Amino acid sequence: MDSSSATLRLLAVALALSAAVVAQAGRKAAQQELRAAVRALDVSAESGERAVAAVRAVAGFDDAVGAEALLEAVGQLERRALEVAETRRKGLAREGGSGRLKRSRYELRRITDAAEEAAGALLSMQDPTALGAILEALVKKSSSIPLWLRLRLAGRVCELSEPAIGWGGRGFARGGPDVQLGLIRVAEGLGARAGAACGRWLKEQLEHANPDVRGAAADALGRLAWPGGIEPLIARLDQEDGRMRERLLDALVVLTAEDPGSSAASWRAWLAAEGAPFLAGSRPLSQGDARARRRQQAGSTTAGSYFGIEQSGAGILYVFDNSQSMKAKLKRPAAGGGETTRWEACRQELRRALRGLTEDKRFNLVSFANKARCFAPAVLPATEANVERAIAWLDGLALELQTNVFDALELAFQLAGRGAHDRYYESEVDTMFFLSDGAPTIARLNAGGIVQDDSDRILRAVARWNALGRVRIHAVALGLQKRKRERNDKGRLWPYTFLAKLAAQHGGELVLRR
Repeated sequence: MDSSSATLRLLAVALALSAAVVAQAGRKAAQQELRAAVRALDVSAESGERAVAAVRAVAGFDDAVGAEALLEAVGQLERRALEVAETRRKGLAREGGSGRLKRSRYELRRITDAAEEAAGALLSMQDPTALGAILEALVKKSSSIPLWLRLRLAGRVCELSEPAIGWGGRGFARGGPDVQLGLIRVAEGLGARAGAACGRWLKEQLEHANPDVRGAAADALGRLAWPGGIEPLIARLDQEDGRMRERLLDALVVLTAEDPGSSAASWRAWLAAEGAPFLAGSRPLSQGDARARRRQQAGSTTAGSYFGIEQSGAGILYVFDNSQSMKAKLKRPAAGGGETTRWEACRQELRRALRGLTEDKRFNLVSFANKARCFAPAVLPATEANVERAIAWLDGLALELQTNVFDALELAFQLAGRGAHDRYYESEVDTMFFLSDGAPTIARLNAGGIVQDDSDRILRAVARWNALGRVRIHAVALGLQKRKRERNDKGRLWPYTFLAKLAAQHGGELVLRR
């Protein structure tokens, strides 16, 4: 090699090293800026924009180090969100209005915007080392990843090969509910690819102390196409009741595409007579559909209706608008009824719905205008006395200014048992009816008056609070107009579209009464 060639080669190596040093310095600077931006978050739009920009800078490094930096930021943001959410919980309990709670609302908005940006960046990563870092965080019991993000990230981890997940050797069973639920979502996403090791781990989770973990394990076994899941699901029927038992039955129907009945005895009889080819794996599995069984079961537990929607839940929240616009008249009153206002139609339906509840149901009411108020601090059994007290409370409400939808839904999920912000919770509510006649509003931060709230942010918040899908949300639109476009000229969702999306995203029905 002549001296000129050697010189060129040395120059190329030096340039490559220099580029690596620059890249490393850029990475370190981006990570430091992200930490600083998260610490500096407050109510101002500028602090939120800085944090989002910092997340995007770190997201440019699609590898394990980039993923770890984003996960660290998510942990910081989660801790900040928990602090703000606790302040808001106390304020909502004292019936604080939109003005009194607006600073915490704007601060929470900045935090959650940055968290959602980080979530999107993590979900977009492609490098296997980045996905491996995400898996490590999902498995780690001390990780502060919120449940809503765990469940989303589980879908990406499904892209790893089975040896990388290694169900038999990672000690998954030692995690808390958040860890277990995230990993079960991984198993569910893998389906038949997960294999017998995953099936055996899921079988162990059927005996977990937490009912949501047991229910999620049953759901996953239904989709795993593993013959070994049939017998433990049947055996567990003897030990469960209520909603958990229904999930076991659904899983069996999905797994086998058979429905011999709702008792453990009927399933054992079917297994003895016809189950051999299923256990041997010679029959296709996980091709069933439990919807017909669910419809039949829902019909047998219905207690009246609300605006034509069956009240089939065990714990029901009625969340309704008592803003000034509710005094407007309905153009098309209910069949057989005379001219009436939206407010009177709301109260008439609610009185009838409450009096249709059976005493084994539990319920509560939340009204919202400027303030979000609840009838009782917790859900109550639907005894005649409690129902009549609720109706008296309803009849005593006055119409007020504003349409504070965010606070109403936040209070509703607190009553459901959400607990601290969006971590795992055990819900006392499985059904919510949400009624409104207008666009959500929010108080201006540094001035008087109100502006239209961001319905997209509200939908994202509800998705975080209801991450497990435990609460089915039905929506009632009073006096609203269907439009060809989803959004107005400012890019905001039309009120009807917002309610339609709220119901669709949470398994509910939508009723329009004009």
